[in-house]
Amino acid sequence: MKKLIAVIYVMFFFCSLSSAQDTLYIYKSGEVVNKRAVADIDSIIFYDSTQPGGQVSSIRNYFGAGNFSDIITYEIDGPNKRFSYSNETTGSHNSGSYTLSSNPNLTGVYEISENGNVYPAIETPGKFFATTYASGNAANRLLFGITSKLNLLTEYSINDLTGKYLWVNYDNLDEFAWGGIEVFANGEFTWQVGPEDDADFNENVHFSGAGSGTWTISQTDPSRIIFRMLGNDYSGTIYPGKALILDNGNGYGFTLGVKYPAEAVSQVSISGKYNWIDYTPEGYRGVGSFVLPTTGTTASFYSLYYNNPYFSSGTQTMSNYRRSLTVKNSFIGEFLSEGELFYASFIALPGDMLIMVTFSEDSGIVSLALALKANE
Repeated sequence: MKKLIAVIYVMFFFCSLSSAQDTLYIYKSGEVVNKRAVADIDSIIFYDSTQPGGQVSSIRNYFGAGNFSDIITYEIDGPNKRFSYSNETTGSHNSGSYTLSSNPNLTGVYEISENGNVYPAIETPGKFFATTYASGNAANRLLFGITSKLNLLTEYSINDLTGKYLWVNYDNLDEFAWGGIEVFANGEFTWQVGPEDDADFNENVHFSGAGSGTWTISQTDPSRIIFRMLGNDYSGTIYPGKALILDNGNGYGFTLGVKYPAEAVSQVSISGKYNWIDYTPEGYRGVGSFVLPTTGTTASFYSLYYNNPYFSSGTQTMSNYRRSLTVKNSFIGEFLSEGELFYASFIALPGDMLIMVTFSEDSGIVSLALALKANE
C-alpha cells in the first residue's frame, strides 16, 4: 500500500530577526512539534490524512448509488461549497451550491436548496458522502457514495479488499433485507440474508448459502469493482477495511455493507456525535443528529423532517441502549412516540459510520438511515 500522510493542523511562520538564518516553526495545537532552517527547505506540500494516498482534499470525488439503483458520481468542492453530479443511469448532469445548516442541532450538515425544497447532505471528506437529493432521478430518496480517489489495483493488495461485510439493502422499502457477504481472495464472493430476529444471527451461516458470484477490479476505472452474479454485472466499490457498496440494478436500490469485525465492537469505540439522514416508505426525507454515550443506556437525538405532515422536528430520548448479543457490531435502542414503542438498530463501523434501521412491531420498517461521525 502506497500512502504518504502528513497531518498539519495549524502552521505559523516565525522568522527570527536575531539569528544568522530564518527558522520555520511548525505548531500543532499550540505546541512546537518541529523547526527547520528556512534555507534547508526546498518546498512545502500540505497533505490531508482523510484522503487515501494523501491527496489534497479540497475537491472530493465519490462513486455512489441511489436507493432506486442509479449509479451516480459526485464532486464536492469544499472551499467554494459547490457540488456537481453525473447520473450515469439516467444521463442527467447538474451542479449547484450548498450551504452549511444554521440549525444548532445540525452543525456540519450541508443543505441543498431547489424549488423551495431543502435536501440535506453529510460528508466525511475523502471517505463517504450521502444526501437525500434526488440526483437526477425523482425516485431517489437517498444516495450514498464512497471516495473514488482509490486505485485498487496499485495502492492496495487483494487481501485489503477481502473479508466479511454486514449489509443492508437501500431500496424502496417494500421489504427490508439485511445479511452478510464474504469477499474472497480468489475472486469469488458469497452472500446470505439475515434472520428476522438478530438473536438468530449466526456467523457460520449468514455470510454464505443464498448466492455466490465473482468480483474483479475494473481495468478502465480501478476505483471500481465489477461484481458478477447470475450472468449480470453490477458496479460497486470497496473502501479497504471499511465499507462495500454494490448497485443492485433494475430499480432495486443498492447494498451497503460495513466490515464485520473479528472481535465484538465496544460501546466506547462508536460513541460520539453523528449526523444522519433518512427516508421512509412514504417518501419523507429526514435529517438529524445524536450523541451515542460512552457508558450508560440512554441518549437523546434530534430529528427534522422537511416534508412530513405529521412530524416536523423535535428531540427525543432513546433508552435501553445496548449491544446485540449475537451481532458483533450492532447496537439497539428504544424510544416512545405517540404511545408506540420504536426500536433503532445501529450497524457500526467504529469511528466512521452507522447504518440505522428504525422499526416497530406494529408498523414494521419506519425509516432507513445512514449516519456519519461528525467532525468535532
